[in-house]
Amino acid sequence: MIFPRACAIVHQGGIGTTAQALRAGRPTVVVPYSHDQPDNAARVKRLGTSFTIAGQQYSATRVIKALGELLRNPTYTTKAAEIGHTIQSENGVGVASDAIEQQLEVLTK
Repeated sequence: MIFPRACAIVHQGGIGTTAQALRAGRPTVVVPYSHDQPDNAARVKRLGTSFTIAGQQYSATRVIKALGELLRNPTYTTKAAEIGHTIQSENGVGVASDAIEQQLEVLTK
């Protein structure tokens, strides 16, 4: 995977890319355009791991400035690393499987 090797990630904010960036523990610049992207951008901004640039305001200059601010402030990198560690330590498949099995047991009784 490339994300864990990056110092920061710039992306549109789709849920899959957002989740992979969080899992990698890397700060992000999100440039949302539509669908779930603006909401995902707002959520990672609230987490303290990301800057957001509106799609209509995208420019290379703005991205360079945002990346510079993101990388100069260690708070973003620290928070992203903390969240990445938490996500990496979760057993999502196991938890989901247990929840499904519990519901099936309730339904079959």
